[in-house]
Amino acid sequence: MKKTYFMKIYNLVQFLALFVILTAIVSFLLNFLELTWQKLDKNIPFFTQIISGIEASIKIVNLGNVAIACLLIVLILRELIERIINDSFFNLGKSIMGTFQFRRFLKQHQKVIKNDVDRETQSENLIISKFNRTVNKCVLDLSREELRLFIKVPKESQSQKILKEHEEQIKEHISSLYPEYIISTFERNKFSLWLIGTKRK
Repeated sequence: MKKTYFMKIYNLVQFLALFVILTAIVSFLLNFLELTWQKLDKNIPFFTQIISGIEASIKIVNLGNVAIACLLIVLILRELIERIINDSFFNLGKSIMGTFQFRRFLKQHQKVIKNDVDRETQSENLIISKFNRTVNKCVLDLSREELRLFIKVPKESQSQKILKEHEEQIKEHISSLYPEYIISTFERNKFSLWLIGTKRK
């Protein structure tokens, strides 16, 4: 099984988009700080150095933001063109939303006991944390003809057990969300789990 281009770039695009938002907030705060410092007495050398430092920081942050924004555009543009030519822009939106919803569906929750008495529960919390980190890399890709679900399999045996126990539930969940696709059985390929759906005719 091979990942589609959408599957390859999804996590990277998500990370870069979040980074752009955070750097935009930092840039705004630095601009606000610069305006505040400029209202103070500029004749004091200490203030002049601070303003120069803030200005330099703003330039670096803005430059980084522009570079990342350009990289994001390049990554997304290829997928957009491919969707417009071979598939549907609507399916791209459904793939993004489907991935987000499915990750939320897979996420495991457990109450944390705030004492050191129950070590078994603490150990299980660690297993669930590792499981959540791994399955948070899963991607759902919908196209006109096919549905592809990629789930990264955790390396720890206990985390794999959690995933194995949920396989039937996952398949049922996908089938109910996308009834227009005929869903196959799970296929395991090393540390990846695949679910393929074929569009009903």
